[in-house]
Amino acid sequence: MSAPRTIGIGILGFGTVGQGVWKHLTDKKSDLESRLGVKIDLRKVAVRDPKKSRAIKISKSQITKNAYEVIDDPKVHVVCELIGGTTKAKEFTLRALNQGKVVVSANKALLCGHGPEIFKAVRKHGGQFLFEASVAGGIPIIKAIREGLAANHFELIVGILNGTCNHILTRMGEDGLSFADALKEAQELGYAEADPTLDVD
Repeated sequence: MSAPRTIGIGILGFGTVGQGVWKHLTDKKSDLESRLGVKIDLRKVAVRDPKKSRAIKISKSQITKNAYEVIDDPKVHVVCELIGGTTKAKEFTLRALNQGKVVVSANKALLCGHGPEIFKAVRKHGGQFLFEASVAGGIPIIKAIREGLAANHFELIVGILNGTCNHILTRMGEDGLSFADALKEAQELGYAEADPTLDVD
């Protein structure tokens, strides 16, 4: 029996979501490796400010200010784009996809603004762009529709497919919180970004 394949993972952005991803992958590493039959190698994290104090402690050798060090590392197979916005996120996503890598993103703005260009790069270079986390608060709806309902034809899907809005509306409706308080709580829980414009406008 051959040794399990190693999957190198790099993260772009180490805010609330990036640190949450790192913690989850670290805490669940052995379970994930056992279930997936691979070895997980958390390689590097690109950040704006390497000296910034963070709740999650990682080795200084795993932190870089240069996103290309993460993207261009031949041992990184999966790039988690968690920087938000569209300009740099698009540049970094396309750079990784042009190398045939897998990019995982929860970036709604990136998907909406540059989806066709991103999927063109996927088709051309054979990588993958996985965006399930950007839809419906991470509910696995994309996979269910793509695979489980492939024989069906949908003309319209209606709903509030935004976890942040669902949380805010639930807290306002069921618990009487004001919009401002519910939004603040969503930010504290990591559901909403520090700049919640794309989450709630």
